[in-house]
Amino acid sequence: MITLLCVGGMYLAVSAKVADAGRQVLTLQSRKQDLFQANKELNAQLAVLTAPERMMARAIALGFHPASPDEIQYLKVPGYKPPAPFVAPRPPANTDGSAAMLSPAYTETLGEWLTRVFGKSGGQP
Repeated sequence: MITLLCVGGMYLAVSAKVADAGRQVLTLQSRKQDLFQANKELNAQLAVLTAPERMMARAIALGFHPASPDEIQYLKVPGYKPPAPFVAPRPPANTDGSAAMLSPAYTETLGEWLTRVFGKSGGQP
């Protein structure tokens, strides 16, 4: 009888902890949803505030104006190396050193193939 009471008490203690953990999970999930919603609202507000038209109006109100070409100054930064320009890779060369060509299997263009398949018979092969 005492064993049964001890096992029952342990079961109740564990069940209470599981129920408490479940409530905490639900509370945290609700908080997570609230934070996601607040984040979306803040991102929307940021998008409105940083719209180009609005930024231009604010800059003009603060006394700024679009720069004319004679107002622009370029600075040379010592030690700066600009990235190399993109160069498209060349097709691989043949093993004998000659330039790469199409496979011998490709002996006709799409137009030639269509003419051969459909011919002048109006689409009847």
